[in-house]
Amino acid sequence: MAARTKILVGVFVLGGFVLFAAGLFIIGDRRLLFSDSIELRAQFANVGGLKVGSKVLVSGMDAGEVLAIHVPARPGAKFEVRFRVLEKFQPILRQDSVASIQVEGLVGSKILQVDAGSETGAPVTSGALIQSREPVEIADIVRDTAETIGKAAAVVDDVEERVGKAIDTLVGVGEEARTLVVQVRGDSREILGTTKRVVGNVNEIVDGVRQGRGTVGKLLTDDEVYGKLRKTVDDVAAVAGNARSASADVKEIVADLKSRDIGGKVEAAAGNVQQATAHAKDVIATLKPSAGEERGLIDDLRDTIMNTREATSDFADDMEALKRNWFFRGFFKRRGFYDLDEVSQEDYLSGKITRGREPERQWLHRSELFDEGPEGRELLSEKGKKKLAIAIAPYLKLSPNTLLFVEGYASGGSREEQFLRSRERARMIRRYLVQRFDLKGNYVGAIPMDNVKSDWEGVSIVWFRDKKK
Repeated sequence: MAARTKILVGVFVLGGFVLFAAGLFIIGDRRLLFSDSIELRAQFANVGGLKVGSKVLVSGMDAGEVLAIHVPARPGAKFEVRFRVLEKFQPILRQDSVASIQVEGLVGSKILQVDAGSETGAPVTSGALIQSREPVEIADIVRDTAETIGKAAAVVDDVEERVGKAIDTLVGVGEEARTLVVQVRGDSREILGTTKRVVGNVNEIVDGVRQGRGTVGKLLTDDEVYGKLRKTVDDVAAVAGNARSASADVKEIVADLKSRDIGGKVEAAAGNVQQATAHAKDVIATLKPSAGEERGLIDDLRDTIMNTREATSDFADDMEALKRNWFFRGFFKRRGFYDLDEVSQEDYLSGKITRGREPERQWLHRSELFDEGPEGRELLSEKGKKKLAIAIAPYLKLSPNTLLFVEGYASGGSREEQFLRSRERARMIRRYLVQRFDLKGNYVGAIPMDNVKSDWEGVSIVWFRDKKK
């Protein structure tokens, strides 16, 4: 029995050793520890969650691992990532190869991706420093998307306003043209009637002359009248000479006007007006739906903006759900909150969020912050912005994870009116502080203090730092 027991123990120990050796070999083989490799370096301003031991891929193929990440000695310097790559990949690596930090899969861990170099690039040697590309964060993409959406909305509003003005102008021109046609039609009828009356009068005069009536009729039969008429003709000839002289002066004036090309300038101006009108029509035709279509460019832009807003809202909901996932919620439970902008008045007053922290407070009266705007609404004044900058300065020197609350106060009126005014004041100041001083939105809260017995009108800025041990 003793010999059998020893044999079994020996077999068990030997089997354990074999399994240990096999496991060590498998792990070492998976981490490529038994293959020849070279060490390379790359520098990044932001390592984006890369860790020692992370995978290194060369053109998408497993090629090594990250060996060390050196922290820079000063703020302006970069992190240096030292990694190893299998020697068999050295022929496709060049000095112009680019290393980048990427995500493995959709929500996987961070890896180091190295692209193959070009044919003209110099070969790399062990210890060489290669080029790098900074990682792209989701927060940066969301921020850039929001800015792009804002700019697109502003452009659409501006185009819509300009098109409206152009349409109003074209409608006005059409109304003026219609009015002018109506006026010309009436004047033409009056001129035609006057012409008919003149022709009738001329016919009567000719008949009278033929019958010897009137001055002209006497002229044809009376010699004395003829002599006086002849003298009158001579006088008329003298007047005609003077008229010719005046006509020559008029011709000189007309020639001067032609030399200055006033008519050409007028025609050019008219052509510019016609061209501008044509462009306006083209713009309107582009923005409006084409024949047989129900939607135009403006409708498509509005739908795009609406869809983008819905996608951003869905993404925010997904992130909130991820926070409450069993894997992450332990962190938020230890911290005591998720986002301060979602903290209720009850939780705030109970001290549940601020337990273990010391408050510091700055009071700001309504008269120091707001001006009265349209419809009696309060607007943050320039004086108020300066007061807020002075009040928030001590907070900015603290850790960016220090809790900050804006308490809104209002007195007078009904309970509902006090709640609305206090909430509006708190939210307005919170929104300004987050945007102006680039604060973390989830560490800044706005609390209406409508049910607190106080006659204060304005806000109170309160930050909570950890108690000194």
